[in-house]
Formats: sequence, structure tokens, C-alpha cells
Amino acid sequence: MSSNPLKSVPSQPAAELSGSPRRYPRAKRRQQIIENAAAFFAEHGFHGTTRDLAERVGITQAALYKHFASKDAIVAAVFESLAERWRTEDWRSALSDQSLALETRLTRQYSTYLARTTEVGLRLFMRAGLDGLAQPARRGAMLTASILEPVIDALRSDARLAAVAERPFIHGEREVAMALHGGIMFLAIRKHVYRMPMPDDLSDIAGLQVRLWLPGAKEEIRRLHASKDQPRQLAPRAKPPR
Repeated sequence: MSSNPLKSVPSQPAAELSGSPRRYPRAKRRQQIIENAAAFFAEHGFHGTTRDLAERVGITQAALYKHFASKDAIVAAVFESLAERWRTEDWRSALSDQSLALETRLTRQYSTYLARTTEVGLRLFMRAGLDGLAQPARRGAMLTASILEPVIDALRSDARLAAVAERPFIHGEREVAMALHGGIMFLAIRKHVYRMPMPDDLSDIAGLQVRLWLPGAKEEIRRLHASKDQPRQLAPRAKPPR
């Protein structure tokens, strides 16, 4: 791990641990635990102990379990909190605005996505994958429904092909969309995981990724739809967030 500490919500000073913990309303304490748990697991991995987490929060381990029945319940609450972001992002509407060029729509949407990607959130998913948790795999289906499918629908429209509602989304198309999404997310990995020197605003680099991807993606999607050998198997998906 880098010696540079993760930015997180402030934890209680160690000196306060020897006295009575500060009392918060139950809902506020629960939220404080979730926020500290996110930063704690992002930094130490999911093998970190609840005893150490409780110390970070400034409460006893017994007090921690008054709010959550188990460590698994804490982890579930952390990822549920992250999922709130996905429920508020409407990629389909943003990418269907025909008054703007597709390059502009994609650049704007991914620039916003990168701006909202936090160090803690990204590291949590990296840690979850490395530690064998199921959340990253579960996120895959939601990613397809909420981001990749709208990207392909917009690309199909630009290439004058049938909409996803008329012709099912296929695996080859998911890989086309993932080529862009993976490249964009690697910008965030470079910034938040590798901690390489990167600009605060990644919009210009996101635009570069889109411009490099778009011509080849349009050609490839036309090839996929013209191919008789391409299986019409649906890509794994979940219901898009409401």
C-alpha cells in the first residue's frame, strides 16, 4: 500500500477512546459507521476486523454490533450505500439527446461519471474482487443494463441500426461497449489506485478515449449486425435502476 492515506470521513481521536464515546442519534451513528467502514475496507481490505473498525469510529466493538448484526451486514450496507449513485444515473436519457453529436454525449456522460468516481468507492470494488466477494460480479449485470446497453443503443442509432428494443442486445456488442468503459475506468484506476499524476478534471482525456473508440466501434457494430455467424444470445443484464 502507498503511504499516502485515503481521504475519508474523520474518525474519533484516539484520546477519546479511553472515555465515554460521543453519543449520536442512532441513524447518524449508523451512517457514520457505514462511511468509516467504506474507507476502512478500501484501505485495509475486507479481512480487516470489526474491532479495528470500531476503534476507527470511536466506539466499542459491542456498540458496533448494536447497529449491525454481523460484519457481513456492515459490508452489505456499504455496498448498498454505493448503489444509491447508480440508481440516480440515467444514461439512457442522457445519451438519447439527438440534438448533440454522439461524441459530445458520450464525453459529457463519462466526464460526469469520472468526476463522481471516488477513491474510496473504486478501491472498495478492487478490494472486493481481490478478496473474493460477490459484489463486483453482481455489479456486472447492473453495469450492462444501466450503462453498456444505453451506450450501444446510442451507437446503433448513430449507425442507423435497429434499437435494442427491436433487436436484442448481444454479447459482441457488450464487448464493444466494454472497450470504451474499460479504457475510461482505467483513467480512474491510474488516479485513485496507482496514484499517478493526473489532472483533477479528466474530461479532456475522456474525450480522447471517446474519439479514439467511436469510429472503430461504429464499424464493428455494423459488422456484428451483418454477420450471419454472430449468435443472437442476450448479454447478461439486470433491470435498470429506477
